[in-house]
Amino acid sequence: MNKENFNQSIDNIDLPLEKLLAREKAAMSQAKKMRKVGRTTKHSMLIACGLCIILFGSGFVSSGMAAVLSNIPLIGPIYKEFRDIATDKIERDQLATVIEKQDSHDGLTMTVKEAAYDGGRLIVTVVYSGEKALSLKEENVGYNYVTINGEEFQVAIGSGTQRPINSKTTIEQHQFTLAKYNEYGDKIEVAVHGKDLFGYKGKWGVSFPLEKIKGDIHEFYPDVKTEKVNEVYTLTADKVTFSPLSTRIDVTVDYPAELDENDRWKWFDFSVVDNNGIVYDRLKLQAGMAGNYGHHMVLALPPMDTIPKSLTLKPADINSEGYREDIKELELVVPLKKTK
Repeated sequence: MNKENFNQSIDNIDLPLEKLLAREKAAMSQAKKMRKVGRTTKHSMLIACGLCIILFGSGFVSSGMAAVLSNIPLIGPIYKEFRDIATDKIERDQLATVIEKQDSHDGLTMTVKEAAYDGGRLIVTVVYSGEKALSLKEENVGYNYVTINGEEFQVAIGSGTQRPINSKTTIEQHQFTLAKYNEYGDKIEVAVHGKDLFGYKGKWGVSFPLEKIKGDIHEFYPDVKTEKVNEVYTLTADKVTFSPLSTRIDVTVDYPAELDENDRWKWFDFSVVDNNGIVYDRLKLQAGMAGNYGHHMVLALPPMDTIPKSLTLKPADINSEGYREDIKELELVVPLKKTK
């Protein structure tokens, strides 16, 4: 099956994919209490082994890495089709920086293959290979994290996904949408850290400089808002940023302060439609929170070569079965006319 047919078949799947996505979105909504704590980049390797590929549509593998993986029987074609929202543009415009740096000791090698950064998103691809089989048992899997300029950083959206190449080798992709756009400027120092990984004892670390992708950045400040719904919620589209790795929408969610108590605020599920009728949802949209209590939401769509005239935000509730219930009163048309 070629790439076009595969993507079309994914979009046409109604029951299994939709049900799986619905359940994961319900889980995200139920877990919002955890989200109010300032999130950093450290996580268990076990958690990184599959869940986030459904939540955030991650799994970026660059064209060069995909070509290598495609030579592996059975598993290769799968790697080529699990795609980050920016993969098409990264492949077409060759935006990833080849790193090829490693830390190898005590039988395990951690190699950073490629990375990409545009001021708003950071993507890092890592390969782990061992002298013996890599263990995925909870007590053995360890944890890893990524730093910028020697510090853990705040993210609005983040995931780490892994897939084994064979029993001794696995590939991992980290993707982050930063809480604050362009907080770190044009040049950063990135490091991937690991401890007690896959049954191997010790610490691993690879650091490398990384420059922002050269390309046009378009910023819009529409400052449009909805009317207050039931005297509770108001949405304001503060900023839309078009950059090489994403189309980012920063949204303020206003609601009475008392809803902060016991986490009674809503975690809205968004879809976005442009003025040409193109819909961004499911695996074509990532959503996250910058800060506490859901007041600052960040939506990340694929990067766009042509800026649309407008984007319409369509928030929804997730019902008890995990399915969307659109909130028509909170739909917001965001015009894209002037840059600041």
